[in-house]
Amino acid sequence: MGGREQSNTWLHARYGIRPILRRCKYLLGNDPLWLPILLRLTPLGISRQITDHTQLVVEGFPRGGNTFTVFALQNAAHNQLRISSHVHHPSQVKLAVERGVPTVLVVREPIAVLSSYLTYGQHGRASAVFKEYSSYHRELIPYVDQILVCEFEEIVSDMTSVIARINRRFAMEIPPFDQSPTNVDAVFTEVARQHGLLHPNLDPDQVVPRPSVARREISERYRLELLDPRRNTLRNDALNLFNYFSGKAAEQRALFADVGPKRELSSSTRKSLPLKAAPADEGQLRSSG
Repeated sequence: MGGREQSNTWLHARYGIRPILRRCKYLLGNDPLWLPILLRLTPLGISRQITDHTQLVVEGFPRGGNTFTVFALQNAAHNQLRISSHVHHPSQVKLAVERGVPTVLVVREPIAVLSSYLTYGQHGRASAVFKEYSSYHRELIPYVDQILVCEFEEIVSDMTSVIARINRRFAMEIPPFDQSPTNVDAVFTEVARQHGLLHPNLDPDQVVPRPSVARREISERYRLELLDPRRNTLRNDALNLFNYFSGKAAEQRALFADVGPKRELSSSTRKSLPLKAAPADEGQLRSSG
């Protein structure tokens, strides 16, 4: 067999086995027991793990606004906050809750997040990613009252309110975020810089989590695939889960609103509130971007 035939055979084998590997990864990602192994299989390794110094965990489904959330928090806190993020598996949230680490879950409407997810990877299938989305969020239902749920739309439009809610929920003191266009552009510039370092061989327009004209056509194609009537059952399942978490986010916005007198918390909520996070060392930031 010639070199080209061998190359093609290997390429087809890789694409054939990829759905199986993705499925195994998501099954393992539900249990914190396998988290160290999963982390070691990623390019950044254990740099994303929760440690005794972690002050905040920020998680969510891929392409759901995690990156902007982390970089905006870094920007507001002047790089004084140790954040663990971007594991994208329920096990990270479960471990954070178990260890009493303040945790923010970022949620985004499934059609928008999955079209972006497919555009970024360009190797998944619409039906498969619906199942991934639903599996991820369904695993976290039992933990929703022990974390803070924040919606993508609010994060990109009013991060200061999100930070105020984090502070009130977890007794932290993160400064407000400057939502001016100039500062938001500075945050996206820093995001692009880091993505360039981490993914030097990829087109920045494809991987940087910011609206891009270059990938709008690809995203629209995937959006239409996701809206295909043949996927109504999968889509409705994902939408129902999003609506559940969106409703929880609304409840928490009311409960932890940074205005007026503090509301009386239920005994279960009071019990789940951690102590105020310890300050980070000068000039040190732990984030896995």
